[in-house]
Parts: sequence; C-alpha cells; structure tokens
Amino acid sequence: MRFFRLFRGWGWGWGWGWGEGWRNQEVAAPRKQLAGAMIGDLVGPLATVDANGAVQMLDGSFWLRWGIAVGDEWRLAHQSSGIRQQRVGTAPVYETRMRVSGGDIIKRVGVFNDGNNRTLIVEFENASPQAVAVALVGCASAVELVATRHGIERSGRMWVQPERPAAALATATASEDIWNVIVVGSSEVGASEVGVGERGVGERGGQVAAGLVVTLPHRQTIKFRVVVEGGLPTRSTTPAEIASGWQAITAAALCVEVAETAVATRWQQMLTDLIVLVGTVDPHQAAEIAPLLDIAGLSSEADRARATVVAFSETSRLGENTAVAALRALASRELRSSQDSGLVEFADQLVADAAGSLGNDTINELVWALAKRSPKSAARARQLTRGDTRGAVYQYIAPLAQEAAQLLGCFVADDSENRIDLLPQMPSEWIGRSIDVRGYVTLWGSISFSVRWHGTRPALLWERSGPGAVTIIASAIDPSWSTQKDQGEALLQ
Repeated sequence: MRFFRLFRGWGWGWGWGWGEGWRNQEVAAPRKQLAGAMIGDLVGPLATVDANGAVQMLDGSFWLRWGIAVGDEWRLAHQSSGIRQQRVGTAPVYETRMRVSGGDIIKRVGVFNDGNNRTLIVEFENASPQAVAVALVGCASAVELVATRHGIERSGRMWVQPERPAAALATATASEDIWNVIVVGSSEVGASEVGVGERGVGERGGQVAAGLVVTLPHRQTIKFRVVVEGGLPTRSTTPAEIASGWQAITAAALCVEVAETAVATRWQQMLTDLIVLVGTVDPHQAAEIAPLLDIAGLSSEADRARATVVAFSETSRLGENTAVAALRALASRELRSSQDSGLVEFADQLVADAAGSLGNDTINELVWALAKRSPKSAARARQLTRGDTRGAVYQYIAPLAQEAAQLLGCFVADDSENRIDLLPQMPSEWIGRSIDVRGYVTLWGSISFSVRWHGTRPALLWERSGPGAVTIIASAIDPSWSTQKDQGEALLQ
C-alpha cells in the first residue's frame, strides 16, 4: 500500500477512529453486481448506482466508492446511515446526499457520451458551511493502477481525472483496505514527504484499488471524469447538463399528468429508462420496449430496439414468449408509425416460433398490420393461429416494461379494431382530479385528451389525428357514451 500527501497547506489533523472491523473489506471488487438504479446513455445501460452512491459497472470491470472527511472524522458513504438519494430531474442521473454539520455533501453521477467517448461524470458539491475533503476510490481487476496528483491511470491510460490536482493519493492490493490506507496515511505522513507523490504511486495485481483525495471548500463543487470507453471527452459537462440533455430528448414525447399525484414524474422517469434500455442485447426486453416507445411517439428510438430483435432473428430462433413480443414490436411499427417494419419477411417464422403462446390481442395486431402490406399473409396468419391462443391480453415480462404498460393502460386501450377507449382502468384515486394526456400514439392514430370535473361529472375534451373512422369511448367513466368525432368535448355521466 502507498499513500502520499502532496501539499503543505492540506491538513485537518485527521485521526482514523475506526475499529479492526473496517480492515480488509474494501479492495476486492464485488462478485455480484450491486443492486441499485440504472444509469446509461443512448448506447445503452452502463452501470448501477446503489442507495449509498457506489457505482458498479454492469460488466463488472470496476466500481467507484466515496468518503468524506470533516474535521478529524472520516465518513464512508457505504458505511454511513442517513444517506438520501434522488434522481436529477427525471433523467438517469442520480444525486446522493450525506448529512454533515450544517448542510449536505452531494455526490452526483451521470453518463456523458460525446460520440467518441463514454465517460462517467462524478460531481461533488459542498452544500455545508465548512471545508471538507472528498475521497473517490476506484477498484479494477487484472490491471495496473497508478495514481498521481493529476489522476489515476489504468493500464497506462488516464482513467479517473479530477477537475483540479489531488491533495493526496492512495493505492492498495486485495490484501489491504484502501480506506485504512487513506485514513492512516493522512494522519501519519509528515511534511518532509510532500512532493514525493509527483512521481505517482501504483499497484499491479488481480484486484487493485486507487484513490484520490481533494479538498472541497464550502459552497464549491469539484468534478471527476471517469473513462469508460475511448478517452477523455473534448469538452466539460456536469450531471445537471446531462439531465437537461435527457429532457430535450423526451420533450416532444407523450406527456401524462394527473393533478396532485406523482404520475407525470414517474412516467418521465420510466421513459428515459426505457430509452436507455433500448441498447440492451436482450431481444425479449428490446421487443417489449419498442411498442411502448411507439406509444410515446419516439418511433426512432423504438426502431433501434426493433433492430436488435431483427438482428437476433436473422441468426437465431426465438423462444415462444420472445417471438410473441417480436411480433408485437414489428406490428406496432406498421400500425402506429405507418411504416414498413419488414414484418412480412419474418411473420411466418415468428408465428411458428410463437407456437401456442399467441394471444388474441397479438393475433389481431398482427393481422391488422399485415393487411396493410400483404392481405394474403394476413389471411395466412389468421389461419395459422386459429384455435391456438392462450388468452386475450399480452403479459409483459421485463419489469420496467410491465410497469410502463400498466400505467399507459390506465389512460388508453386500443386493442379493438377501430375503437379507442379513454381511461379504461382509471384508478379510484384519480376521480375528481384533473387529467391531461398529450400525444398518445394508438393503433388508430394519435390522441390527446383532458378531463375536468363539474362536481361529480367529468368533462372530457379530446382530439384525434389519424386516418379512417374511429369510435371513441370512455367505458370506465360513462359506458353509455361514444363518438366518432375526431375532436370535441362532452359532459359525461
């Protein structure tokens, strides 16, 4: 193990104040992926952030943890109580707060992709009235880590770069506890050794860790850039700017809101997570995501998910459930976007792969979609699936897709030919609350609507854009009402 303090002006008289139980528990990379919230970019999911702000790469290549020194006390996030976490806006960007005297130390992390490089942006903000020191520690396997005041190199390439030079460095092997190295070193290294760290400290082994300690005056921030793929980005950014970028991506997408509830926020969170998961290599998950993004009006993102399904179908046979999901993803492209999905080319094989798992709703969508491109194929699909169904409604398997489909199903049902049902599964707690839906892409065109209440009676305003005549109903609110007008308003029972 090695530790160097670099600047004479740095020092709070730290003591380590920990028992033996803190030793030998930190260097080895976790064998199992940390549970937590997913972060990623348009390429796909990249890492998880656990409840204490630790970052674990999905491929297990490395993890990051952090700690704070206030006065003579070190506090490690993964061993501290009272840690709070939330998203930055609705983006896959997370901030973790650690309470210190008089305020919080806030750690934020998001993924930045400039087209050539993928980078984790880790930012610390000192929202307290006192100066602190921040330690960021990374651990990787089968590499050499070298720490200098300017950053940590991983196998000879810059890996973790602080916004300004570090005040202290530490490295450790699997037999040591790097946090113990940092704390003992910070209290024992004398001023005579200042400057030695200019040459760097390093370790090589199966599992090695390196840490940087930086000073953070009150009311200031500092960023670290952690290279994942490529190199360091050419421009600087912040987690807040990453979150704003996600807001721009979803600005024109489906918007749903129920007054005095968290529905709008949760939908936006799910939407960004669905976009991140488009980059999955799992064809089933990709197939389930595609129709949900079509509904949200993000057909180009949905096409990326469909491309995963098609690529897999060209080289491998799909299981029954995945084949059903694939048929729904391809049919959705035809019906919601009115564009050729290549469905005719794959339909017969996918129907054969789906075997007896096809439900009535999937059969109907398949036939409607094929009718646009190939009436003969539509008739063949109907014949192939006749008498071979297992229920009327498709059941999502991927947890996020399941949650999103359940929420969207409260607003619209469009599984009957030329019929749109508004608020078919309206929860009882929504009664009396204003409801607004903007840009819901159904199988029969895009629809927007609002509900306002006059005492116990709901006033419905709607507008649909799309070809053909469609019947609009609101079965859960007023089963007696229906219309074929594409826009209007009505006071329902």
